[in-house]
Parts: sequence; structure tokens; C-alpha cells
Amino acid sequence: MSGHRRRQRAILIVVLSVVAGISSSGQARAAPDPSNRAAMDDLTGLAASVLSRPGAVRGTDGRYHIAYELVLTGATRFTVDVERVEVRDARTHRVLLSLAGSELLSRMNPVADTPAGVPPDYPAVHPTATRLGPSESAVVWLDVQVQRKANLPRVLEHRILASTVPLAGVKPFQFLSLVGHVSLRTAAPLRLGPPMRGGNWVAAEGCCDYPTHHRRGFLVADGKQVVPQRFAIDWMRLDQQHRAWVGDPHRLSSYFSYGQPLIAAAAGRVVVATDGVADNPPPDEPPAPSVEGLPGNRVVLRVGPGVYLLYAHMVRGSVRVRVGQHVRRGQLLGRLGNSGASATPHLHLQVQIGRSVLTDGLRYVFDRFQFLGRITDIFWDGDLGQRPNGQLTFAPASGSRTRLRELPLYNNVVRFR
Repeated sequence: MSGHRRRQRAILIVVLSVVAGISSSGQARAAPDPSNRAAMDDLTGLAASVLSRPGAVRGTDGRYHIAYELVLTGATRFTVDVERVEVRDARTHRVLLSLAGSELLSRMNPVADTPAGVPPDYPAVHPTATRLGPSESAVVWLDVQVQRKANLPRVLEHRILASTVPLAGVKPFQFLSLVGHVSLRTAAPLRLGPPMRGGNWVAAEGCCDYPTHHRRGFLVADGKQVVPQRFAIDWMRLDQQHRAWVGDPHRLSSYFSYGQPLIAAAAGRVVVATDGVADNPPPDEPPAPSVEGLPGNRVVLRVGPGVYLLYAHMVRGSVRVRVGQHVRRGQLLGRLGNSGASATPHLHLQVQIGRSVLTDGLRYVFDRFQFLGRITDIFWDGDLGQRPNGQLTFAPASGSRTRLRELPLYNNVVRFR
């Protein structure tokens, strides 16, 4: 290595040590040898972690989506501004996703100020969303997309470009941090059958990059940071004209979803069966229930070790199973309703790691369905009955309609058989 390059490395290490707030005596004791590349690479101005080990799921766009969250924490005594986040294949260093400018600002926010809004009340982009003070943490919401399964990485790494915010008498400094190495899950996503019978259904607030209250539903439960609704879908039935309701939106019977039979999408054992909660009158948002009351009438099935399937917002008196009962795929569980945190009838479906609605969300796919197209309107259950009518704007799909082992994405319209 040339003397010039050695001097550059020495300067970089000293500056990072200052940025990190290391004392002069500490530098003398602990500063890495500037000729040691590995030692320099270990010294970063940011700490990083992921909320859960990510895995890939194939969507209806033909791409493999790796949806997860990166938590960055300022490891210096200065405020730093995160300027770019790159997700790379740790083996080849191929950049899979790069976020900077407005794309990063709209996908990063402080842990204590996580926006879990829904459209059209998407949280406004804050100009300082990418700034981290000493020991402050922020979430970066990631949707890495890979075209071919063969190109999926085994291990991800994150390359972060940041700079110190200028202070009086302190010259700002830009630095790179290579952080957050995480291996991908190798097991295939859970395979499900239809959760309801026949008809056209829209996957409202589905995966993976839209800032919905599902995708950005960050919670801390039992001291753990979780995103239970990471892959959740609010299923709503449409008629052949792509209407969600006709008639009076204040009547439950006006909604095509209401009362539809719900069936087990996988065989399993019933671990939760809650009934007795009245349906909310549509179309206004109901008073906020307790945490326990969020799902309303519900059924939770244990469908594998550490894998649970939640059906929420069912009709009072419709639950047809009991705790401890083993159910087969396709067995009737109950009927779709409007109980719990629901303004208009829909089935909230999610896969999670525990029986509680506050446990982390998992990937899944459906064995077979017809992909018809997507709804281009921005809507959700609290908006649906407030519209002039139940008509939704539909864009038909091109290409093959039959899909196997895929996850319907945001506002996709599908038909189960």
C-alpha cells in the first residue's frame, strides 16, 4: 500500500473516532492499525439491525419481494444525516436497491414517530426524517425486488452514506457504514388455499411498498419491535362492475362482502375463537377498541410450528369452530362481518408467529387464483362507504390470468375457485 493511501486511512480512522466521540486517550489505546483493512471496515458511525429475518415472496408482478425493516441508530455524539441507503448482495456486492433523496425521505422515519396512516392521509414527508441524533433510531421501510429466483441473494448487507450535520467550529464529515448483514430465510412461504368461496375480491392495503397502516404498522409488544401486518390483506368482495357496494352505504347488507362464508385456507388447530362482538354500523370509523378488541370476532388457526393464521372482523354469532378443534382446508369457520376496528365489511387476513394479533407477520402465498387486474383508486375500509358510490376504477391484467403460488399485491383483484 502506498504511503499516500496509508495516510488517507489513518486520517479516516481518526475522524471517525472523533465523530464517534472517542476520547484522545481512548484513541491511543483502541484506534485500529490504519494498514489493517478489516479493522477499518469494522468502525462505523451507525449501528443497524433488522426487525425480523426477511425472506422472499413472489408477487403477481412476477418479481420476488423481500419486504422488511432496517433500524438505524446514531452511534456518534453528533447529529448525522443519512443520505443514501443501499441494499446489496453480500457475496457479489451487487446493489439490489438504492434509496436517496425523496425516495429515502418517504421511507424513513424515527422509531418513536412511525406513521401508520392510510390514504389519503399518507403522512407528509418530513424534511428531517433522515436525521439521527446521538443514540436516536429510525426505521427504513424496504421492499427489495428481484426478477428471478436464481438471483436471490443468500445474505444481504446495507451500505449507508451519511454525513455529520454542520456545527459551529466543527467541520462536517461524510462517511460510509457497511452494516446489517442478514441471511435470508430459505424455507418457502406458507402455501394457502382460498380463504373464501368464489367471486371477485380486491386485496386492499396489500404488500409491499405502499405506506399503508398494514405495511408500516410498527408496534412494540412485550418489549419487542414487530410489524404484525407486514403481509396482511383486507379482502373486499366486488361485483362484476367492480362495485364494493350498492344502495345505502349505511346498511351492512349493501356491501357485497358482508356475510360471505369464510373457510380455512389451511388445515390446523383452532387456538382462538372469539364471538359475541356486535358489527359496527357503516360507514364511519368506529370508536377505537381496546387492543384485545381490534380484530373483533376472530378465529386463529395454528397451521404449523410458530405459524398462525388470523381471520378478523367476523359476524357476531357466525363463528362455527371452537378452541382445540382440528379443521381441514376448506372447512367453514364463520362469516365475514364488521366487528372490531372495521368501518366497512372486510376480512382482515394475516399470517403471524403467535396467536396474538401483536406478534410479527410472516410471508405466505396462495396455491392458485385468477389474477384479473387491479383497482387504481386509493381507498380503504374507512373510506369505502364515504365515496359517492361503491364503484372502483379497474385496470385489467395483461398476460396469463392463472397464478400459482403467488401473493396478491396492493389492490390486486383476484378470483378464487
